Amino acid sequence: MSAGRCTEDEYLEEAFEFLRKYQWMFNFKNTEILTRNVLDNFPSEWKDYFTQLTTDELHHLVTGALKKPAPPDLQAFISDLNALNPHLQQQNRTQERLLAQNAGISRKKSHEIALLAPVIDEICRKTDCDLIVDVGCGIGHLSQLLHSKYGYAVLGLEASRKLVETAQSNQAKRHPQSIGEVVFEELFVDASSAPQLNHLIVRHFNGRTKACLTGLHACADLSVEVQRLFMHLSIAEALVMMPCCYHRMLLAKEDAGRQWFGNFPVSQKGKVLWQKHGGSGFLRQSFLRLACQQTREAFIRMSEEEHRKHGQRCLQRAVLQLAAELENCTVRRLKRKSGKSDAPDIDGGFQEYLNNLSGTHELVLPNPETRIRITDARFLSRMHEKWTAHKTDCRQVEVLMGLQGAIQALCENVILLDRVAFLKEKGFHCYNRKITNDALSPRCWALISEKNTEK
Repeated sequence: MSAGRCTEDEYLEEAFEFLRKYQWMFNFKNTEILTRNVLDNFPSEWKDYFTQLTTDELHHLVTGALKKPAPPDLQAFISDLNALNPHLQQQNRTQERLLAQNAGISRKKSHEIALLAPVIDEICRKTDCDLIVDVGCGIGHLSQLLHSKYGYAVLGLEASRKLVETAQSNQAKRHPQSIGEVVFEELFVDASSAPQLNHLIVRHFNGRTKACLTGLHACADLSVEVQRLFMHLSIAEALVMMPCCYHRMLLAKEDAGRQWFGNFPVSQKGKVLWQKHGGSGFLRQSFLRLACQQTREAFIRMSEEEHRKHGQRCLQRAVLQLAAELENCTVRRLKRKSGKSDAPDIDGGFQEYLNNLSGTHELVLPNPETRIRITDARFLSRMHEKWTAHKTDCRQVEVLMGLQGAIQALCENVILLDRVAFLKEKGFHCYNRKITNDALSPRCWALISEKNTEK
């Protein structure tokens, strides 16, 4: 996962320095672009350069290529980024159609499961594992495939009782032959779960001697907790985890805009660099959120019209944030996704955005128990005023999104290499491997570790 020109320790050192230098690109919520005057941080020469870029030239810049002469400091940024961006090898897609006929699975989930399963099988065969522990198994699709295709006994663990019951119901209806060999149990897994896990293994799979801990979409702190569990669980011989949702990791402390996390950095090397470079000031939740956003592939696949609308939507949300703060309110989203409108694109679609606001967001007054819908005429008038003042910034906002896309892989790489370093410091063989197609499944990396193998 390093760029290949230095050791992992050297790479992390250079990555921390790079991120500290260019923190103005990401050290904020994107809703705060206007409230924190983020666009003012663009070097003036960059602004002039970006105004002349075509969409194709912008796409090339995001992938690390300058198609026309650029300011020296922008050239330096691209050069340094290219040296640090991980080299993304092609993943094996030969197994991708395994679940094509399995009803109820999205294309994305099918893709992920079908490509992760053969890697788990490979690692299990290498380490002689005869049991797989599927952490966060959901309703059991991966567990069932590991049994039906490769013959493994599987213990599926899930914190949600409802999902466990659904997995058991699906097993009775669709996979009755796996009963006894694939078992689903309710368990909230963390680093202290070894006694409960040992009990379940003895109860259901007495005689199994080596286990592989695995998990797809190990959200937030879970993948690090499983790493710690792996170190202390004697039956665990291998680990294959695909982490996600880094921004949901629990805050250990927050003070004066600085943030500290219990599970990032987790390695001793990462902690030393964090202290040296003042990581609490710029490797915050906004950094973690960027690390788990869409990869640059999603950005460069957008058309010129899609970029225009995307920039408008980002700026419209920033205008809402600005108007709310001027009224001493915060904004709460009512829907996870607000949807896209097919209405005529009049004035950048801003009136349509205003029309929809009452159903998509609400304002929270200083008393957090008081919430109001966004229908006040004076508030909407203020939003109109701010939109008129800033609507010419849409293109610049989209360029900022492109710069974030350019460094996204580096941000995720720092988190993943910190986790690799953590297990290596404990004496375990560990590495990351790209599993899925990041255009379809952005969280495409698996952390793999093996005990008792030659390093």
